[in-house]
Amino acid sequence: MKRVIVYGDIHGCLDELRLLREKLAVTPQDLEISVGDILNKGPWLGHEMIRYVQEHRIAVVVGNNEEKAAKQYKKYKKEGVSFLKTLRPFEIATVMSLQESDYRFLKSLPYFMKVKNLTILHGGLKPGMQLEKLTQTEKKELTLIRYFDKSLNPIPWHDKENRYCFWAEVYDGTQGFIVSGHHPFEEPKICEHAVDIDTGCVYGGKLTAAVFPVNEKRVETENVTFVSEKAKRDYWGDYLYGEGNEKD
Repeated sequence: MKRVIVYGDIHGCLDELRLLREKLAVTPQDLEISVGDILNKGPWLGHEMIRYVQEHRIAVVVGNNEEKAAKQYKKYKKEGVSFLKTLRPFEIATVMSLQESDYRFLKSLPYFMKVKNLTILHGGLKPGMQLEKLTQTEKKELTLIRYFDKSLNPIPWHDKENRYCFWAEVYDGTQGFIVSGHHPFEEPKICEHAVDIDTGCVYGGKLTAAVFPVNEKRVETENVTFVSEKAKRDYWGDYLYGEGNEKD
């Protein structure tokens, strides 16, 4: 293993991912991992994104959009076209693009990956959460956590009034150095024991990769570098789905 390359939230921005991989000069000796949310909102369909990561051996941890898409696909297969009326347009496009093999792929995704001292997950951790002993509720929380209130309880992203701190600001490093996504920042959010690399590509920002050298004993987290590819446009802003849509 030469490098560990971790990609932030892709959200269907396959053109930017391709350009970023070219910029990184990826080789077979590199281990590529996505923090999840490869699906939804962007221009490339869910099934196209799945095919790409499969063909290029890019590992993916489950994001809330993968979990959501799998549930929606299962309900669509059970309830039929009437179920689609409950979904937003981009969700319908994702569900309709999926095949049974894609559903099995989504259901097979892990909630986290560990590479030596490095941990990759989608959202965040609550204090004291043990990755090896996650309950079903905690697995879902792992894909959704962003900010805490003053009691260090997770709160929804839109609850700005009660934001006390970002989860990574109080994470103690007990589960390794964590690379996550889920909450978009203009630049990688770097904390002592974690970094969020969702830089909002689908919202007109950029797609960012965290690149780690690897030696025989450990991933050199202190020597991380960030490489980005600017979004071609604000894809999300191009789609008018009405007011009140969350960046989830």
